[in-house]
Amino acid sequence: MKWLSYVFGGVLLISQAVLADEKRVLMLISSNGTPANPELSYDLEELAQSYLVLHDNGVKLDIASPKGGAVLVKNNKDSLEYIQRFKALASKQLADTLATKDTDISQYDGVFVVGGAGAMLDLPADQATQSLLTKAAVKDKVITAVCHGPAAIADIKLPDGRYFVAGKRVNGFTNIEEQAFSSEHIAMFPFLLQDRLVKNGAQFVHNAPMLPYVAVDGNLITAQNPGSVAKAAEAMVLALGLPVKARQPFSDENTMQLLSQARQNGPVVIDLALQNSNHNIDINYLALYGFYAYRLADEADKARELAIMHTISKHFSHPEFDAQLIVQSSEQGLTAQAKMAYQEFVKRYPEHKYVAELKAKLSL
Repeated sequence: MKWLSYVFGGVLLISQAVLADEKRVLMLISSNGTPANPELSYDLEELAQSYLVLHDNGVKLDIASPKGGAVLVKNNKDSLEYIQRFKALASKQLADTLATKDTDISQYDGVFVVGGAGAMLDLPADQATQSLLTKAAVKDKVITAVCHGPAAIADIKLPDGRYFVAGKRVNGFTNIEEQAFSSEHIAMFPFLLQDRLVKNGAQFVHNAPMLPYVAVDGNLITAQNPGSVAKAAEAMVLALGLPVKARQPFSDENTMQLLSQARQNGPVVIDLALQNSNHNIDINYLALYGFYAYRLADEADKARELAIMHTISKHFSHPEFDAQLIVQSSEQGLTAQAKMAYQEFVKRYPEHKYVAELKAKLSL
């Protein structure tokens, strides 16, 4: 039976090697949010998506916050299956997060900084959190920061006095996105993220507003917005030296990828995707993009965004959305399209207050 001992001995060695290669990541979130101001906390969907991607790729995870202990846990997205799964895995960790002042970064291979408005407030200001991230940068740990998360690393410096982000390709929530989606919070923020990163020497790279973008510069991974989070987590898996497992994209992620394709290949890709009853596309996210994209676009891009909005209107209707489509079509000189859309508006919402306003605007 000597051969048996060799076999099991080999299995034991392999098992020990796997354990030795196990990767550990510290997930860093804001502890700023309270029931009175839940919008000023970490972003639960960003945390859930990144946690699940890393977990499913075999990464061991802990969750830390500046204060430690229990953090606010929102329940407005509990209907989403992946949120339910995340909470089943991580509820105990959220009820007792590690305090950054008590956390030894040398025990981890990387840090994943989750966004949300709270990330602008306590992560850059908390001395222990800044010290932890500085040590991670000096030790060349893998650092991933998404959406507002890069605020936590914007001001950290290396021993030679240089800013950590200086000379690096860095991404994050853009000024345009900030003005569109965080305008009620901007006065509370210590800085605008894009401005601070640029001021400290970063090469700020980004996509159009709301569309996904992940920047990788060595062991620094940054992502522009919520639609980029899952891909940023996968980029971290690669940076940790692990293979990335195939997965079903999250519906919001899939939707923003489709919109990126629509900008490059034409809006018809939206029609093609939605003809499949199992499309995994979130129509509400399509509509949200359509509602904002034209107004946020450069003048050269407005026609392209309007074409996408027209395509979305085949699959979604709401008086605010439809009225904006009519007005913007008129602005672009598409009079016939604007009038046709107006006639549809009257049929759908004959008693709506916009009927008279739109009629006057179109000089009908």
